[in-house]
Amino acid sequence: MGRIRKKTVKLPEHCATVGEYEKSAWWKAKSTALLEDKGCKCAICGRMRWKWLTRAKRWKRLLRFSVHHITYVRAGHENPEDLVTLCNLCHTTSHELLRYRNISPMYEKLAKIIEKYFHYDGIDTFTPW
Repeated sequence: MGRIRKKTVKLPEHCATVGEYEKSAWWKAKSTALLEDKGCKCAICGRMRWKWLTRAKRWKRLLRFSVHHITYVRAGHENPEDLVTLCNLCHTTSHELLRYRNISPMYEKLAKIIEKYFHYDGIDTFTPW
């Protein structure tokens, strides 16, 4: 029998926006690899994505997770410190706090906590290529 070759995924030649980059096969492969790590946990709440089922002798996914960019300075060539794994609840909450920071002083303070905790640079650091 022949060997099965894995398809190699290449960095896209051009990306004009963050959305375009995050839809690329390159980003999907990179983020999936991080999420498949059985030690994957949420950087905010600490909940684990996976649980080992002793009786069934298999891993079970407990929660939906996302990989979140802290900075886009090295988009396409991210360092581990440029990314963070978050459960979907914490990921959504973080984005909402940042998006609605102008609603009230409380939202502004919470948004600043998110930025300070993660050393968040934001989407403005993305440079199209």
